[in-house]
Amino acid sequence: MLKYIVALVCLLFAPVHVALAEEADQDILTNEELNQFELPEISVKEEAVLKQLADTPEEANDEDVIALKEAIVRKDIIENKAASLPFVFLPHRPNYIMPFAYMQSTYEDPYADILGEEWPGFQHWEAIFQISLKYQIYKFDKANRHKLFVAYTNKSYWQVYNSKLSRPFRETNHEPELIYQFTPNWGYINRVQLSLNHQSNGQYQQFSRSWNRLIAGFYHADGNSIYGVEPWWRLPETSKADPEDPTDNDNPDIHSYIGYGNFIWLKKWKRFSALLRLGNNFQADNNRGWVELEWNFPVTPRVRGFLQYYEGYGHNLIEYDLYQRRIGLGFKISDYL
Repeated sequence: MLKYIVALVCLLFAPVHVALAEEADQDILTNEELNQFELPEISVKEEAVLKQLADTPEEANDEDVIALKEAIVRKDIIENKAASLPFVFLPHRPNYIMPFAYMQSTYEDPYADILGEEWPGFQHWEAIFQISLKYQIYKFDKANRHKLFVAYTNKSYWQVYNSKLSRPFRETNHEPELIYQFTPNWGYINRVQLSLNHQSNGQYQQFSRSWNRLIAGFYHADGNSIYGVEPWWRLPETSKADPEDPTDNDNPDIHSYIGYGNFIWLKKWKRFSALLRLGNNFQADNNRGWVELEWNFPVTPRVRGFLQYYEGYGHNLIEYDLYQRRIGLGFKISDYL
């Protein structure tokens, strides 16, 4: 009797298994393709490929230009392969740990007001780390030139050397995004990215900071440099700022300090690179902004070191209106390129 029941179950579910298998064949890479996809072995150093990457015959002999274009192509290859694989997360922004970061100013006021003389204070030395991942949820065309991602970035400021405060996380900024990315044929503009961005520190009352933005990114590669402009528009909220009201605007004047967008410049020299990021409010009477400078260098084949300097407003959300200077040394496991 048991063998007839088993046979009946197999007959009932056989069409389902066949349908699932056919669907999987359409969406997922075959085992043969997976075996050929070895990320550490991806290389575009063949002469024929280099000629296609270089814009002019002169650039084909420029090692710095080649290094940048290899990095761009390698990133595209990985993202295109990952689009066909389930449960594969990709790096979004740099993923790093900065164990040694010195900040000139410490944001003490809210804590000192509450605790008074019992407040031991933050230390100038702390650690900063960032985790940033994205996942492609939709492919608009077969060549995957138009992509839709969800992304999440977590940046934490850790008073790891402050034993008097039990080594707390001083601030953590959460940044989920929905991103549409495409590669246009617009001459000077090589890539465009549009995102719906929410940023918050997850706190409450006078410690709460958050805002929502629509961000556009326009990028151009030229020689061994990439230039990017990222203007944004803040989604309207009330101008009321009452620390006791959780429904109001926690930081209505944040754009007056951080500005209305980013400018990015990345320059690559073989295995080394430099990065400049800055923003400004474009106000003549009360001009404010920020600048971040970074030097990246190889440590191991899988880890990069970097030295970073930050000056200006917007260092993080809790101290967006505090002028800060900070220098730090850290290690990256992934970068923009």
